[in-house]
Amino acid sequence: MKALAILFLCGVAALARAETSTNELGLTISPGIRYVTVSGDERKFREDWQIKDNWAGGVEDAAFQHSLGNGWQLNMDGRAIFDEEDYRIQLEIVKPEVGFVRGGFTEFRTYDDDTGGFYRGFTPSSFGLDRDLKLSHGDFFVELGLTLPDAPKIIVGYERQFRNGQKALLEWGSVTQGLTTRKVYPSYKDIDETVDIIRLQIEHTIKNVHLGDQFRYERYDTDTTRFDATPAKTVAIRENYRHDAFYNTFVMDSHCTEKMYWSLGYLFATVDGNGGLALATVPFNAPFDKNWFTRAVSSEVDSHVVNLNLSYGPFSNFFIYAGVQAEKTKSDGFTDAILTELAGGGVTNSPAALIHTRNDKDSLEETFGVRYTGLPYTTLYAEGRWAEQWIDLTERETEDAVLNLQRETDTQVFRQDYRAGFNCSPFKRITWSGRYRHAIYDNDYDHEADNTAGYPAFIDTQRFITDEFMTKLTYRACREFTVSLQYQLASTDTDTGTEAISGLGIPAGKIRSANYDSNIYSISATLTPISRMYITALVSYQDTRTKAFDNSADSVVTYKGNVVSVLGTVGYALDKKSDATVEYSYTHACNAQANAASGLPLGVDNQRHAILAGLSRKLTDNMIARLRYGFYYLDDNSDGGVNNYKAHLFSATCTLKF
Repeated sequence: MKALAILFLCGVAALARAETSTNELGLTISPGIRYVTVSGDERKFREDWQIKDNWAGGVEDAAFQHSLGNGWQLNMDGRAIFDEEDYRIQLEIVKPEVGFVRGGFTEFRTYDDDTGGFYRGFTPSSFGLDRDLKLSHGDFFVELGLTLPDAPKIIVGYERQFRNGQKALLEWGSVTQGLTTRKVYPSYKDIDETVDIIRLQIEHTIKNVHLGDQFRYERYDTDTTRFDATPAKTVAIRENYRHDAFYNTFVMDSHCTEKMYWSLGYLFATVDGNGGLALATVPFNAPFDKNWFTRAVSSEVDSHVVNLNLSYGPFSNFFIYAGVQAEKTKSDGFTDAILTELAGGGVTNSPAALIHTRNDKDSLEETFGVRYTGLPYTTLYAEGRWAEQWIDLTERETEDAVLNLQRETDTQVFRQDYRAGFNCSPFKRITWSGRYRHAIYDNDYDHEADNTAGYPAFIDTQRFITDEFMTKLTYRACREFTVSLQYQLASTDTDTGTEAISGLGIPAGKIRSANYDSNIYSISATLTPISRMYITALVSYQDTRTKAFDNSADSVVTYKGNVVSVLGTVGYALDKKSDATVEYSYTHACNAQANAASGLPLGVDNQRHAILAGLSRKLTDNMIARLRYGFYYLDDNSDGGVNNYKAHLFSATCTLKF
């Protein structure tokens, strides 16, 4: 794909040379170069800012528009940053009253740090993989469209999406030093994933009824290997999976009158998939290590979804709307696995483990809302959402021809979600808004068959109660100064009903299993002291607390988090041809936990700074030059400074218009 990017850039350059004399080419191109130097943990810098260190350069942006005659228009745009695998090419030939041809390719990278957890009592206190973990994301598509007047609109297209590379995981492996064991050793995953998609879309309007149908075929293929390691052992888990999926969505809607609108939709989806899994441990030590591989993994899913929506405004300033959606989904999965062990110096295969899972889901969702605008400079609104679900889950596993797990669980779900709010402007310079949400989610589990007493079969009921409140006040003191104050509150309580399990110390009855509270305070302002300068600023403070039922475990502590964030921008016009900008961001997270004696402290205590300064100069009517400097800094006390870094960015770009 690098060749495609180079070909595109050479093509637009050739067009520029061929038609610069007409001054109507419509070409804009911005070549540039960048250098980033990092002292400290360069991999953590890449993960935080998704910027690669060292040299990178190419064309940051290129756009080209050209009339082909007879109403046809050619549009192209692209981007190619070499040594960073950042490419974008898009082309379109269009005539609005006839149709279009579109195509494009996009590829970019994301980066992960390869460092695991941190435990101050170990030597060393943290471990790294010494790997440059990066993941490439890409997309290629082609579309053909027919948009003739008074005829059905037809679009057919093909798309391929892909991901390949390596990504860090949080499933850290165990490290033992002396009598202490902590899960801090890093792990990662190899990913090779593709999705091929064929789409067909048809739309047409008959009188005042709009009809539409969208068909989508998807071929998904993935082959991943997860490496769960310790300093002395690595467990490689390879998984491959492929499915064929068909989706078809039919919609119709109409504005019957000026006051009434309705819509109807139906979705049918079917997925047929199969895959495999193999687990290998190196080095292999019997009888503690076990290797697995599957002979067959299959899954089937069929789903039908129907929805109906209606909105009606019978009175002036009063508007109501309602909707209902029904769903029926069935899924079936089967796995046949073989356990391999070392015995007598050789490898033996034991009888297979057979796993079968079936999940049937029926659901009904309703929505009802009202909106009122009859009060001066005020809008009031309220909405209710309800959902009922009936889920039948069957799980059965046999190992060595002996029943190991059998579970049949019927679940009833009832969800209630209520929202209300307002927007008003009581005075000319003041705008005030607010909203409140109250939600109750109830899950009731009936375990008709259960041959185990473990998690999660001992849970009978769950209730999640959430309250959220937000209010915002904006004051426009004058044309040059505006300030906004905002407050957000979120609280969730989780209650769990359980059976008594003496071995786990869990009593029968209901317990408050979790509680979450969050308060966010923010202030933002915009100031234009003179016509050549603007200043924007945002300061936010978030106070978060999460408490879980710990079953008397010292390793489970209450999480208390405090995060301060600052964002600011200053822009100044030095003269008619020169502009300067400075952007600053700051984050201070103070969430350290004091449970190193019993568990693994997962809190964060760090400060992150970023400054980006830019200078642009209009050299000619068709040429603008830009210089940028960036400074990035991380000081992390929660990991002993392992991830600390300082980075400097230098870049130069020139935008040319033809």
